[in-house]
Amino acid sequence: MNLNLRQLRAFAAGARAGSFSEAARTINLTQPGYSLIIRQLEEEIGMKLFDRTTRRLALTPAGREFALRVDKILADLDNACRDLEDLRLRRRGKVTIAVLPSTASTFVPKVVQMLARDHPGLSVSILERLAAPLIESVSTGEADFGFGISLGADEELRFTPMIQDRLVGLFPAGDELAEGAAALGWQQLITRPYVCFVDNTSLHHHVDRAARESGLALNVVSEVTYMTTAVSLVQAGIGFTILPELALGSLNLDGVIIRPVIDPPAVRSIGTITRAGRVKSPATLAALDALDRICRDRSSRLILAGHS
Repeated sequence: MNLNLRQLRAFAAGARAGSFSEAARTINLTQPGYSLIIRQLEEEIGMKLFDRTTRRLALTPAGREFALRVDKILADLDNACRDLEDLRLRRRGKVTIAVLPSTASTFVPKVVQMLARDHPGLSVSILERLAAPLIESVSTGEADFGFGISLGADEELRFTPMIQDRLVGLFPAGDELAEGAAALGWQQLITRPYVCFVDNTSLHHHVDRAARESGLALNVVSEVTYMTTAVSLVQAGIGFTILPELALGSLNLDGVIIRPVIDPPAVRSIGTITRAGRVKSPATLAALDALDRICRDRSSRLILAGHS
């Protein structure tokens, strides 16, 4: 059978009304136009759905059985349309964001806060991932998008830079070289014990690249995964480490000296990572918009404060 939605809505109106004229009025049709739709529907089904008399309109046994199914179909369709409208207007939906641990305590709470204020029906899930696993989460669809760094060209992914994050050196308290200098060059660091990060982290990627640009190799004494561990080793006097400036506010830095590293300065570009050519859900677009506004605001404040 080749039934259409217009026929089903006309039939449902007739099942509720006492006459064809009343049914036609409720769905904004003329009575002849309504009668034609019902006649075509009955011809397609091959059965009469209404008993027509001069006094009243009644359903046939087939019509009564059909009405039960049609009412459910139309109710399900109306609910589906309302659900889609809620998604479109960002009244409901879910977005999953993969983020670097170093941004989880700085940008992410603001994104969640902004979405809760502007779109309280949206649900946000946060995946904390190191640089390489973060990109994998976006590639596989586990995350709707990522907020991290680019590790190289990938035709399936699109990286959009949003903010610059300076990397700084952390030295144990009492370190004479760090205390006596406003900034330290890579050449001054090559003989000093260095607490580095494992190779699937964004910090390893950027520090290694900056050191290579200087033609130097750092003296690695320990390798860690998490920033809190690196800071603890620095506080214990094991060596120095290099961390992103954006993450410092979430760490206990007692007993630590912080100095910029220069010649060349170590800077990483953080941005969104999305799958190329994929349609983004309204919830994803809302989260991307919130993140963009937060990054623009932070960049503006850094410029006004005289930071690069």
